[in-house]
Amino acid sequence: MFGHVTQTPYDIEFSLLGIPVRIHPFFWLISLLFGWGLGQADLIVIWMLCVFVSILIHEMGHALLTRALGYHPHIVLHQFGGYASFVPDSQFSLWKSIAVSFAGPLAGFIFFGVIIAVEIVLAMTETRVSPQLGFAIVSLQWINLWWGLVNLLPVLPLDGGQICRDFIRMFRRGDGERWALRIGVVVGAAIAVFAFQLGDRYIAIMFGILGFFNFRDLQERYGGF
Repeated sequence: MFGHVTQTPYDIEFSLLGIPVRIHPFFWLISLLFGWGLGQADLIVIWMLCVFVSILIHEMGHALLTRALGYHPHIVLHQFGGYASFVPDSQFSLWKSIAVSFAGPLAGFIFFGVIIAVEIVLAMTETRVSPQLGFAIVSLQWINLWWGLVNLLPVLPLDGGQICRDFIRMFRRGDGERWALRIGVVVGAAIAVFAFQLGDRYIAIMFGILGFFNFRDLQERYGGF
């Protein structure tokens, strides 16, 4: 839905566990903007690193399972988060697609568990940590738990939206995409209104945009709701 991100001369490229990774410069810019309100340079940098590590782990979850299934993925981190891309073939079933979609949030949940375990060990050993490390621990927990849960909501192109689409296609192959887009419009609008009432403008704006994109795609592909 967001399309593939065009490469720029300022991209950072490397390989992690044999999987190519590319980071678009807008990834850092958006991370900076969301952390700007922290007001301290050290906390802003820590926040940006936590976002980077968390999204990279999420996309590695997708990519590692994709590679285990015999494909050749690459990862791109960009202003809307990131994606793990590959070229499927006729053997890539709906069940495989659902598993790959869920692998990203699952990787984040596992990492969340690791951070919780580290926090427990620190508490049991009465180890004192710096305010910066404490902030990093809390940020990693928040990002990996809540973003994982949000990402499982049935709104395209989130992982939950893709899982919803593929599940419906098992029973309604001809119009599974249309039903997933309809659900995305309703859920996106509901979450946007709910978040706005709670005062969470970021979530409200994000799901408002996602709901609009789902509605736009319904209009363009099917001529109406």
